[in-house]
Amino acid sequence: MPRPRKSARLWLRPGRDDRAAIWVILDGGREVSTGCGAGASAEAEQALADYIAQKHDPKAARGGDPNKARVADALAVYYTDRVLRDKLPRPDAIKRRLDRLNEFFGANTVGEITGDRQRQYADERQFSSSARRELEDLAAAINFYNKDKMGGVQSLFRPVLPDAPLPRERNLTRDQIAKLVWTAWRMRQRNRGGTLGNYTSKHIARFIITAFYTGSRAGVVCGAALMPTIGRGYVDLDTGLFHRKPLGARETNKRAPTVELYPGVLAHMRRWKRLGISNQSVIEYNGKPVLRIKRGWETLRANAGLGDDVLQHTLRHAAISWMLWKGISASDVSEYCGVSEAIIKKHYKHFIRDGFRRVFAGMRDRKAAS
Repeated sequence: MPRPRKSARLWLRPGRDDRAAIWVILDGGREVSTGCGAGASAEAEQALADYIAQKHDPKAARGGDPNKARVADALAVYYTDRVLRDKLPRPDAIKRRLDRLNEFFGANTVGEITGDRQRQYADERQFSSSARRELEDLAAAINFYNKDKMGGVQSLFRPVLPDAPLPRERNLTRDQIAKLVWTAWRMRQRNRGGTLGNYTSKHIARFIITAFYTGSRAGVVCGAALMPTIGRGYVDLDTGLFHRKPLGARETNKRAPTVELYPGVLAHMRRWKRLGISNQSVIEYNGKPVLRIKRGWETLRANAGLGDDVLQHTLRHAAISWMLWKGISASDVSEYCGVSEAIIKKHYKHFIRDGFRRVFAGMRDRKAAS
């Protein structure tokens, strides 16, 4: 009976002639140098760990007992075979969430991910909305990993989620939107000595105009190119159509319908293109695409006299509210902004003009009856 093969291990190869002793990795019949001398045992151990991690195939154990699957393997396969292969939106953000999950759960098997373990993760994350989103990613990764060859799920993993955060009630009036735009348009860098320098936030003004008049999410606005581009949505300045869904991307729960642009916004975008303000993307700064508004929003918000509860997403909330208040039907707002009618009825019912007409009619009939 053949002897079982030994796992990869370190061996200090003795020095010979003019060569010093060196740590090497023995793996079967192979000998791999670590480049570490005899006095660098800690570095050699790290080299061995890196070698084993690189050699490990996370797909090798796929299809066995789902409770014995390693969470680290599930996260790795989910990232390569789902996030990257299917070109999910914002892969970098997903990778950051998966990395945080791997730091906490990576050494566990699926069967060890108890409710208490998940609640401990949520407590350490402090922000319930972040923990909730990441635990949803954890469940998606585990269930994706445990799919059998026929496409079925061997054992569905259901996460234990913290309570969903309360909906944000902050809204903006048209006057406040206008103040944000004009404040962003006029903001300038202050040089040493107090003199005013370059304008710093005109791209944010363009972002606000586009986000408010299209009711789009911040990522959709910043991701909009001015020509068909793989992995991005785009605006066709000739037809006036805004293709929100990234080219080549699959449909997701976040709706991204193609819509006509409001004529005033389309005229702005054509002028930005003509003046060289927007060349490749709708939102650019110094000739480069702005894929995310990171800096300047807090300063802009403070300069406009608005509180820290005004987020970029507040622009979408304000757009939906304003459209409904102007008497646009819930179905039309749903189609244009890419929000379900169920969400409109749940969170925006009080903005719908004449939304309680039948209630008032019933009250009038009751008065007449009395």
